[in-house]
Amino acid sequence: MEMNINQLPEECISQVISLTTPRDACVSSAVSFAFRSAADSDATWERFLPSDYSSFLSQSVDPVVYASKKELYFRLCHHPLLIDRGLKSFGLEKSSGAKCFMLSARALNIAWGRDLRYWNWISLPNSRFIECAELKEVCWLELGGRIDSRILTPNTAYAAYLIFKLADNAWGLDNLIQTTKITLFGDIVSEHSVCVCPRRVRRLPGGGIEEMGDDVRLPRERQDGWLEVEWGDFDSGEGIDGEVDMSFLGVQGGNWKNGLIVEGIEVRLKH
Repeated sequence: MEMNINQLPEECISQVISLTTPRDACVSSAVSFAFRSAADSDATWERFLPSDYSSFLSQSVDPVVYASKKELYFRLCHHPLLIDRGLKSFGLEKSSGAKCFMLSARALNIAWGRDLRYWNWISLPNSRFIECAELKEVCWLELGGRIDSRILTPNTAYAAYLIFKLADNAWGLDNLIQTTKITLFGDIVSEHSVCVCPRRVRRLPGGGIEEMGDDVRLPRERQDGWLEVEWGDFDSGEGIDGEVDMSFLGVQGGNWKNGLIVEGIEVRLKH
């Protein structure tokens, strides 16, 4: 006796779909009414959401309203929540459901960041956070952040990005290369050279220019209008208790610099 797959209980179809990916679930909803009902069900999308998602919802600065788990999933993909009193944001990577976080400038360790002689704290309309840090003038540029590895999606390849802008009158940032370092459980897992200016030449002290090597990472413009530069990557491991430390240092030559506007550090799935 042959059985039509559409005659299977919705719970069975939902179980099968939940073993695929969010993208596959959306595609399968076009197969038939039975598949659409199962693919859109809360049971399916509950399995795509992180097991601890409710703890982040409870930390949200604003109430999170949703009509279904599928709606919540895509809400977190497109509109990350502000959590931890607005100092961080939490969202999901659309294709996989991996957790993504951003540490605001206020959540970072910025050398002399609380000294108004060197840094301003400003509000920008296109930032997800209330405040951003604007560099007034320093010769020692150092900042970094830390995130608990246990809140990340286990066994996932992550990367850390500085999210920033350059003021129209920025100066002193195009003639030096900064260094970045990522430490996991006390071990250095990534070190790179970066430049926050989006061009592959830099000015020399004598007035000349020099082309930077391909090993220097440059920023790219994001769809939201900010710039980002990748600091490095790491694997989150098995969710063991530990810290991921991310740092950025630009002190070569002792030259003064101005005009870096920091929104935060984003930790998201590495592509």
